[in-house]
Amino acid sequence: MTHAPGAPSAGVASQTYRVRPVRRAAALALPLALAAAFLAAPAQAAPEPVEAPAPGTCWDFTYEQAAKGTYAGTPVECTEPHTVETVITLEVPKAIAAKGNKSRDLVAWMDPQCQTEVNRYAGVADPETTAPGTRTWYFWFTPTQRDWKAGNHWVSCAAGSVPASMNKAPRTVPVTDSIANAPERTKARTFSTDAYGLGEFVARKPLTDIASRTYPGASGLQKIAWKFCKKSIGSDKYFWYGPSEKEWYQGWTAIRCYERVKKK
Repeated sequence: MTHAPGAPSAGVASQTYRVRPVRRAAALALPLALAAAFLAAPAQAAPEPVEAPAPGTCWDFTYEQAAKGTYAGTPVECTEPHTVETVITLEVPKAIAAKGNKSRDLVAWMDPQCQTEVNRYAGVADPETTAPGTRTWYFWFTPTQRDWKAGNHWVSCAAGSVPASMNKAPRTVPVTDSIANAPERTKARTFSTDAYGLGEFVARKPLTDIASRTYPGASGLQKIAWKFCKKSIGSDKYFWYGPSEKEWYQGWTAIRCYERVKKK
């Protein structure tokens, strides 16, 4: 005789009494067994943290490789030709880290620190305001977006070796000695303009205090630039550049001062 699954056979009343307790026990045993199996399963290990390279690590990156913003490839011996040297790791505050590894807030927070630390690494006398030179041009690196979301929140600042002219396509220049504590090895970068002639990139001032505000416009930037550049250069023989509106909202807020010089 066939019957519905789990129902007692018709005409066998005694089986009704005996089957129900057994079925309750089985129903109770199933979640207990699943719970036991769940507790017995080995816990998954937390992902290993992604560490930034140690200061003094050297890399032979092209400009394009360095500008990607994440470390890739294998370090090289610093006595071998290289273009980039890792300088310092910055731990990102939680509130800024929550906005991602390319946010406006992260750029505005990182920018003045990386330039200052790279200048200091090279032994520059005024690290907080000196413009990036041929060996103090900085690159910055973060973990990948995936690793960032996994809780790895750091910025690695690195010194790069670049050409003296700012008018040519960006590139890196290999060196075979360390950038650390070698101010005589970094030279001012030059920028040639039709309107102002040749200028040496002397000073740089990220506007950190107002970076979260709306774009100040050319007139607002000019008021700041006139005062800062004249003080930094010590004369009126300078020209300056500031961020565009697009750059401002990406977190790049620096005023750049160029001392006017004669072509050699």
